[in-house]
Amino acid sequence: MRLFDFLDRSEVLEERAAALYRAFAAARRDDPELAALWTALAADEDAHARSVREARSRLDSHDGALTAVGGCEAALNDIAQRLRRAEELGPDITSDRQLAVALELELSELEQLRRLGLETSQCLLLPRTEELHLRRLGHTALRRSHDDHVRLAAALLLARERLAAPPARKPAWEHF
Repeated sequence: MRLFDFLDRSEVLEERAAALYRAFAAARRDDPELAALWTALAADEDAHARSVREARSRLDSHDGALTAVGGCEAALNDIAQRLRRAEELGPDITSDRQLAVALELELSELEQLRRLGLETSQCLLLPRTEELHLRRLGHTALRRSHDDHVRLAAALLLARERLAAPPARKPAWEHF
C-alpha cells in the first residue's frame, strides 16, 4: 500500500475513534466522570488524527506515492471492524459496554500503526503521550466496572503500557 493511502486510512480510523468517544460522552452527560473521560479520549484521538494529517501534508508527492507500507492491511481491517461494531451499538449501551469497547479499541494496533505512519513519513515523533490516555482509561475501568472481562482488559492495557514505557533512570549512586 502506498504511504499516502496508509496515512489516509490511519487518519480516518483516528477520526472515527474520536467520534465514537464523543458519542460516548454525549450518552454519559449524567455522569461527569465518564463524560470527562470520553471527552478527553476524543480530544486525544483528534490530536492523533491531526498528527497523521500533518505528516501526510509534509510528504513530497513523489515520496508518498512511491514509498510502500506493507504488512498492515490485516491490522487496519481489524481496527475498522472493531470501530464498525462499536458504531452500531447505539447511544443506549451501558457504561460497562462503553468501557469494553474502548479497551478493545485501545488494545488494537491503532496507535502502533499511527506511529509507524509518522516514522515512515519521517515526521518527528514527540515523546510518548499515550501513557496518560491509556492510564486514564485503564484506571477508570478498574475503578468503575464490576465486569470481570472489562477489568481484565483494563489490567492488560495497563500492563502493556507499563511494559512499553522506557525504563526509569537509575540514580547515579546505583551504578556502583
